[in-house]
Amino acid sequence: MLDLREVEAGTTVVAAVAVSDVLEQPEEGIPLVTQLLMGWPAQIMGIEGDWFHMQAQDGSPGWAKVNQFCLPRWPAHSEVVQIVRATAVLHMESNNTGDWFCTLFLGSRLPLLEEGKEFLRVALPRGGSAFVHREDARIVCSNQPINKKQILAVAGLYAGAPYRWGGMTARGIDCSGLTYMAYYVNGFQLPRDAQDQFKAGFPVEKEDLAIGDLVFFSTIDPGPSHVGIYQGDGLFINARTKEGVTVSSFEDRFFASRYLGARRYL
Repeated sequence: MLDLREVEAGTTVVAAVAVSDVLEQPEEGIPLVTQLLMGWPAQIMGIEGDWFHMQAQDGSPGWAKVNQFCLPRWPAHSEVVQIVRATAVLHMESNNTGDWFCTLFLGSRLPLLEEGKEFLRVALPRGGSAFVHREDARIVCSNQPINKKQILAVAGLYAGAPYRWGGMTARGIDCSGLTYMAYYVNGFQLPRDAQDQFKAGFPVEKEDLAIGDLVFFSTIDPGPSHVGIYQGDGLFINARTKEGVTVSSFEDRFFASRYLGARRYL
C-alpha cells in the first residue's frame, strides 16, 4: 500500500473522514484555516512528518493530518451524491438496523454507485461502499439552475449552529464559511474568506438588495471582516461570535454603523 507521505507535490487527495481540520501550522491546537468534508479534494504542496501542506478545494492553504486523506479508490466517471441535510448518517447496510459508518455533514460529496427506493449506495474514499437515505441527499446536476431562495434555505439549515473560526459544519461555522456553504451546496463556489468574497462579486446598492446577495461589514480592521446573506426586509442571516448562526438586522446597533457594501454573484 502506498505511503501517502511519499506522494509528490501536486498530487490530489480526498478527505476520507467526515471532516478534516485544515490548520495554520502543522501542530495540534493551532487555529483553523478551514475544513474539508468527506469526498472533498485537496492538492498537496508538501509534507512535514505526519502533516500535509495543502491547498483546500476552497483555495485556502494550510496543514492537515496525512491519515485523514487518501488517493480516491472510486469510479472516475460517475454521478455524485451530495448531502443536503445539516447532518446525515452513513450506513453500512441499506436498512435502519445496519451499523452506521459515520455522520456526514451538509455538502459532503461521494460518487453514486446504485439508486435504491430508500437508499443511495455511494463509494467510500478508501474503497468499498455505504448507504445514505435518499431524503438526506441528492444527485448533483451540473446544469441545474441556481435558485437564490435555495441559497437562503441552505443557510437556514445551520440556524443555531455555534460559531467556530474556520468551521464549515453544523457543529461550528464562521461567517464566510456559512456564505461559502450556502452557495456551494447550490452549485456555485465562492472564495473562502470575506475579503475575497467581497472582491469577487458585483457591487449592489443597499436599496437594490435582493435575496441571496451578500452583505459585508467592517467589524475589526478597515475592510470586509464580516459577511451575511440578505433575506429581505432589512434582515440577513450570519454567523456571529457569541450568538452563532442567527438572523440580524441592519438596524442592529452593532451593524448599523459598520455596513460596508453588498455583492451579487448570480
